[in-house]
Amino acid sequence: MNPSPVSIRGAGPQDWAFIHALVAQHFTGLVAESALCHWLCHESHRVFVAELGGRPVGFIHVQPRPAAGELWLNLIAVQAEARRGGVAARLLAHCEALAAGQRLTRLALQCHVGNPQGLAFYARAGFLRGEQHHDPEIGQDFVRHVRAVPPGTVAAAFGAAPSIWAGRLRRLLYRLRGMGRRSLGELSGAGRLRPGSGS
Repeated sequence: MNPSPVSIRGAGPQDWAFIHALVAQHFTGLVAESALCHWLCHESHRVFVAELGGRPVGFIHVQPRPAAGELWLNLIAVQAEARRGGVAARLLAHCEALAAGQRLTRLALQCHVGNPQGLAFYARAGFLRGEQHHDPEIGQDFVRHVRAVPPGTVAAAFGAAPSIWAGRLRRLLYRLRGMGRRSLGELSGAGRLRPGSGS
């Protein structure tokens, strides 16, 4: 019998107790309750829930950062009994599609230095490990991780990139249009074309 597939959906108020419990279990001392409430309610933040057999088993909180070209993964957590079942990988795949749909080229996150399981997971998931840094607001050390969104994902979201010849043809058409407008302006200025006499 095949295991139930993992499904992803947007979080709603009915999920807040579940999310709060996972945050309290996995991010003790790292996330203030007031910050979590803000993230759940603020429109620029997105929270998605992973379900297995219709039961919530994990979630991810993301925030687009267009200026940096990245989708920031702020929190990701999966219930202990649902781990190693592809739930976290499915959440990351959902984030890749979300990033591609917003023309963002990278997934980025920071992982606590005291989370060896998380560090190992992101390494297996293809994230490049960056420098370790200290967060003065939290008072803890973290390691930044980045993973590029595959070009094929972006192409699937927006269609294949135009060829070099398509770009050259477009520029040529712009020039021809500009020449046409200039010629009409010169004729009108010379009195050869009266306003309203053109077709």
